[in-house]
Amino acid sequence: MKIFMQEKAVLLRSLKTSENGLAASQVIRRQQEFGPNVLESEKKKNYLLSYLKEYVQFFAILLEVAALLSFLSARFAPGQGNDILGYAILGAVIINATFTFWQEYKADKAMEALLKLMPTMVNVRRDGETAAIDSKELVPGDIMVLDEGDKVAADGRLLETTSLYLNLSSLNGESAPASRNSEPSKQTNPLAAKNMVFAGTTVISGSGVAVVSAIANATEFGRIASLTKNVQKSLTPMQREIIRITRILTVIALIMGLVFFVLGIFSAKGPLMASIFALSLIVANVPEGLLPTITLSLSLASQRMAKRNALIKNLDSVETLGSASVICTDKTGTLTRNEMTLRSIWLTGGDLISITGEGYQKSGEFRFAQETETGAARLEQLLQAGLNNCKAVIDKTGIRGDPTELAIVAAAYKKGIEDISGEKVQEHVFTSERKMMSSVFLQDGKSFIYSKGAAEVLLEKCNFYQNMDNTSIPLDEEFRKKVSAQAEAYENEAYRVLAIAMGEGESEESMVLLGLIAIMDLPRAEVSGAVAICKKAGIRTMMITGDNAHTAAAIARKIGMEYERVINGDELEKINDDTLEEILANNDILFARMASNQKLRIASALQNCGEVVAMTGDGVNDAPALKKADIGIAMGKSGTEVAKEAADMILLDDNFSTIVAAIEEGRTVYFNIKKFVTYILSSNVPEIVPYILQFFLKIPLPLSVIQILSIDLGSDMLPGLALGSEKPEKNIMNRPPAGSQEKILDWEVFKRGYFFVGMIEATAAMVAFISFLLLHGWQYGVVELADPHLHRQAMTMTLLGAISCQLMNAWTMRSWEFSAFSLGFFSNPLLIGAMIIELAWIWMLLYVEPVQNIFNTATVPLSDMWILLPFPILLFASHEFYKWRKRLAVSNQPSINHSADL
Repeated sequence: MKIFMQEKAVLLRSLKTSENGLAASQVIRRQQEFGPNVLESEKKKNYLLSYLKEYVQFFAILLEVAALLSFLSARFAPGQGNDILGYAILGAVIINATFTFWQEYKADKAMEALLKLMPTMVNVRRDGETAAIDSKELVPGDIMVLDEGDKVAADGRLLETTSLYLNLSSLNGESAPASRNSEPSKQTNPLAAKNMVFAGTTVISGSGVAVVSAIANATEFGRIASLTKNVQKSLTPMQREIIRITRILTVIALIMGLVFFVLGIFSAKGPLMASIFALSLIVANVPEGLLPTITLSLSLASQRMAKRNALIKNLDSVETLGSASVICTDKTGTLTRNEMTLRSIWLTGGDLISITGEGYQKSGEFRFAQETETGAARLEQLLQAGLNNCKAVIDKTGIRGDPTELAIVAAAYKKGIEDISGEKVQEHVFTSERKMMSSVFLQDGKSFIYSKGAAEVLLEKCNFYQNMDNTSIPLDEEFRKKVSAQAEAYENEAYRVLAIAMGEGESEESMVLLGLIAIMDLPRAEVSGAVAICKKAGIRTMMITGDNAHTAAAIARKIGMEYERVINGDELEKINDDTLEEILANNDILFARMASNQKLRIASALQNCGEVVAMTGDGVNDAPALKKADIGIAMGKSGTEVAKEAADMILLDDNFSTIVAAIEEGRTVYFNIKKFVTYILSSNVPEIVPYILQFFLKIPLPLSVIQILSIDLGSDMLPGLALGSEKPEKNIMNRPPAGSQEKILDWEVFKRGYFFVGMIEATAAMVAFISFLLLHGWQYGVVELADPHLHRQAMTMTLLGAISCQLMNAWTMRSWEFSAFSLGFFSNPLLIGAMIIELAWIWMLLYVEPVQNIFNTATVPLSDMWILLPFPILLFASHEFYKWRKRLAVSNQPSINHSADL
């Protein structure tokens, strides 16, 4: 028989213990048998292995192969700088790997600082004596003594209770306090048994004594934590895209290398020269600066998110947020404040009063729907009655007590009532069976009783009600119906309704009903706006809560969260996976009374529908679903250790609107990456074209290997990084999310990068090179120039042709579809700084001798610089015209899918 079904005597015998607790010798033996009361954590992270893994990422491997090919080229054709290129590429790989590792290492350490471990001290009775011990020393059979505010350190069966209420939300997601008793239970599930306490939960009010039945991983807390380890995490969209980009660029490089190797053979260049040329072309096709720029951009975005209260544990998760198409969110603490608020009062005199202020703050106003002469006095009497009958406390030392009582205390404080009236001499405790609580006070030698409880229960205890004249009137059947109707009206709005009554003497009979109070865990003020933004952004929002459907639906209505259907946990159990996927594909669902395994199932079903799923959670029960989701989001304040370990992102303020802000940042990152990938790929063309033309035409070498390197890992890096830090596009949250089939490296990127901007840059570079030579007496066919200085000047012009166009390309590429003029010249300080550094770099290439020696450049007369001027202007104007045509096409077709076309 399960322990929660057993009588106390049988239970103690089965656990070989007594109400006086274990003897010291028993404790030692059981500690040896069961071990310490700590969760068996995942294997400690091997940071050396994590660092080395950065070198076997797909793009890193591509760069490493490019470095190897560079060394091969240097072996067969020494003196052309290929060896320097190889070392530089390896340097870029090392820097990128180190930087990525360091960012994730810092995120790990930041997360460790947030983790809330199980309580370190617990009151235990051993050998008949009660003492505080380290929770790690608990063993099965120990007797735990629980008081208000304690965190439960192990699973246990209750032996004694006094008005005991627990917060079980970390296990079942339900925000309402759960009453506990010590009677044997007929339930079959331990979580449903009211005589059980669980590790990781909190005592809200009352006290109790429990015998420990399970510790560490044998607890419900530990069982769900173990389940989380078996959930497999899929690759993020960014990881999949990096793999895809690597494959595409590899295929392009290999095809070009093979094609030009064959052309080299047929042009009588010989196998060796054709091979060296093919290898050089393959290396030139690899954008060495792309991976470091992506990493830096993601890092900057994660730092911006941290400032907006979102801690990113994995850099790739930044972009995943931008692709999110569904947010599955908890209700309590995420959509709501997780603080009960007394929002409305109905006095039996007919007064309806609304109360401002949220949570447990002491500021707020009482607004009567219609003022009466006695209304204020009757209101104060009700609030005083409520305060007298509460044990909760709000003071300088903190907030303690039942959330419902805290709401009553806060409302009394708002009215300036902070002290009880008289001396409390007796208390009739609240139980789930009685559904009411009363306190007896002695005032001026007389006894008065104050009661609160369920409206239908307290109505039976009252024979009178207080009318508008502040006199007691007999409570007839007609008025009872009126009270019940008002209570029902409150309940239909998902309020928790209590009646307040008082009477003379100590009896709970024949009291005077004062009124009804309506309490709710209110939605956060900013949530409705965030939900509206999600709707405009094409992001579906679904509530998944452990609370009842009535409350969940009311909150959804208040915040504007649309849904077509409500499904509760029992109903979901009867729906097979195929049917669930069909329902989720066509409907927005509100899920109520959900268990942890059901959240995991919902996440899987949505992913099978092609959705990119963001899932929020704070409890142990949420951890498997958080790990399964594309982006798991844990709560930083209320979240458990297990939830934070499983998540990809931690909300430091537990606020739904922070998720929406993070999604905006993620979308911005997506388009910024798209922009700087286009920017970086466009510079590949003026690097490749000179090589090809020099191989097949009778012209000198237009660009050296070291100069190509100066573009890829030098002049392109800072502007590319600045593009990665651009602010969100105007319509970033007015467009559908980037679908799972939408790619960063798509035809539009290729078209703009390679065939549009890239060709202008290549033309600029070659026109600058050829024009300069022709102006200084060169004739076509002369491959080896007699004047090395002239050759270096000409190559400098090639380099400047590419760099000057890239400078202008950075400005026009700031927006993917809007005019650069609409962004403001000073709106991206990092780009201004990058431009200044770039101009300084150009000056160094022209006038600083050590730099000229390294990069094979020379001073060019200013009188020759005019050759460069037309092309940056042409590039800027043509790309701005291109974007204008794209905008015009979209405005003429309002139903177009922006994300696919633009």
